[in-house]
Amino acid sequence: MSTNIKLRGIIPPIGTPLTPDERVDIAGLRRLVSYLLGAGVDALFVNGTMGIFALLSDTEQLRAVETVVDEVSGRVPVIAGVSDTGTKRVIEKAKQVESMGVDYLTALPPFYYLLTQESCIRFYRDVAQAVAKPLFIYNNLTFTKFNLSLDSIVSLSDEPNIAGIKETNPDCGRWSQLTNTVGQREEFSVLIGTEILPHVALMLGAEGIVAGSHNIAAGIAVELYRAMKAKNFSLAMQLGERLRRVNKIFEYGEIWGAFEVALSYLGIGEKATAGPYHSVDQEERAHIEMILQDCGIRRDHISFGAT
Repeated sequence: MSTNIKLRGIIPPIGTPLTPDERVDIAGLRRLVSYLLGAGVDALFVNGTMGIFALLSDTEQLRAVETVVDEVSGRVPVIAGVSDTGTKRVIEKAKQVESMGVDYLTALPPFYYLLTQESCIRFYRDVAQAVAKPLFIYNNLTFTKFNLSLDSIVSLSDEPNIAGIKETNPDCGRWSQLTNTVGQREEFSVLIGTEILPHVALMLGAEGIVAGSHNIAAGIAVELYRAMKAKNFSLAMQLGERLRRVNKIFEYGEIWGAFEVALSYLGIGEKATAGPYHSVDQEERAHIEMILQDCGIRRDHISFGAT
């Protein structure tokens, strides 16, 4: 099934505010959606790496997807992650998620057991043919320890129900290869997961950016995207530098602890860490809040819609 329209723009992989017992904080997640939509993002990606899907029960993963779809209410497209350890498990989860009204699906290559290029191609073809919603390939070498080759991606781009790729590989040369091959296809979107070089990815021809720090600095990211579309490259580079500075919060704690501080600072939620990860200490919290302040991210600039 083809979408006929490329997915473009700033697409935050939305984080998941949690309750003390590590369930989805529904009110907090609704506030985060409202914050991101208010900043002008172009789509949302729920239940991905930033959303700590691998630390949540299947029930809570589905709860997160359902909450985001309901709060978005059709205002922007929603991509839902359905990653799991095998083809059947992914398809079963995808069927449940599709019924919630998402616009796209995405899945990492199955993790834990080793893959070959052939088995990964087979996985994506089997899933794409089993689901109704368009599917994005999700290449993330860091977490899956597997890198889908360019030849494999080109082969998969022929599959009618594969809509594009979310590429999380810091190699700018690979970005250029993707945009100059599969990116030239009318209905195949190249989305790059980069925290500090979004302007470079866009300059190389990427359709969109998927970055965890954009949960916090969505307004800066949207302004950068618009500057690039207007060919105001000087402004885009300045904004890229601000995003690089925002991303420095993740040098403290274990990623989720820094994100937790940012959510609290923004008035969105109080918890984002799940075991075995833990919250940051008070000294680290002070450093994180100082970075956010220095980058011009202020709680008093934020208003939330009805939740």
